[in-house]
Amino acid sequence: MHIVIVFIVEKKLNIGFVSFSGSAKEYRNAIDKFDNLSFTGVYFPKDDNSFENYNEQRFENYQDLLDSADVILFCGEKIQRRLIIDAIRNLKHILIDDYNCILNDSIVSLCNFVDEAEVSAQVSMPKIYYWGICEIIETYKNIRYIHFDKCVDYSHMRASVDVVPEILAIIKIADSEVVSMHNKKLPLFVRKSELQQMSFEFLNGVSANIKANPCAFYDNHELTIVAEKNMALIDLRKREWHNLIYKTPTAEPVKELFSLDEVPFIERNELTNLIHAITTKTEPFISIKSIRSLWKCIEMIKTR
Repeated sequence: MHIVIVFIVEKKLNIGFVSFSGSAKEYRNAIDKFDNLSFTGVYFPKDDNSFENYNEQRFENYQDLLDSADVILFCGEKIQRRLIIDAIRNLKHILIDDYNCILNDSIVSLCNFVDEAEVSAQVSMPKIYYWGICEIIETYKNIRYIHFDKCVDYSHMRASVDVVPEILAIIKIADSEVVSMHNKKLPLFVRKSELQQMSFEFLNGVSANIKANPCAFYDNHELTIVAEKNMALIDLRKREWHNLIYKTPTAEPVKELFSLDEVPFIERNELTNLIHAITTKTEPFISIKSIRSLWKCIEMIKTR
């Protein structure tokens, strides 16, 4: 009897950049930490002058970059949609550094291009703190309710609180399509400032709320999750996680307190996730489809 041992060698992926603005330097440094990832160079669009502080391989022609790379990282908010589509049509996996460049009605057609090409498309959103709690949340079965309480210390430069990261986190946690939402704004005593309250209903029955106060006495950032037999209160500012476990309807709940690790090296985490999505042919952490759902929510907010 002969035993055949097959060694599967993971293909080394070549990654190239479009532009070198934003957090491109952090991604470039992170690439050197990977044995299965190799940097090929950067293409600078005509209206981009970020090449002034760049001294590695540079492509004068966009097609040359596409020919040399398996993955294309798009840096900055002003990336042209045409360049993204050309990369997808050339069957390149993509990582988009700034979600703002695709948070518009073009996201629908981009999703279709990605599906047709069967490539992986990861979107970066460094502000989202969900990286540190995703493994915890996955242990909660049948989540029914999600609530964000976000308060920031008053500043005359800030009339409202940015809740886009919270909306995206709710979409990720609920893992379903939004069927309805309500947005209520309450003018506060400080000129032009508003207290915002948002509610969401999802196709799978999950409900969610966001309360955002730009005129608080102190910063506060909490996430509450109510599931079938658990309830969690996650303090995202203090990095603490309180958990109640209801083992039976009549027994006293078991109380637990954990600390949450900080999440450094976000760019490294994103590259790790993208490589995993490519090799396993699964959805990346924040996919084009997640941004499409986010865009739909924002459009619903605008019409309210």
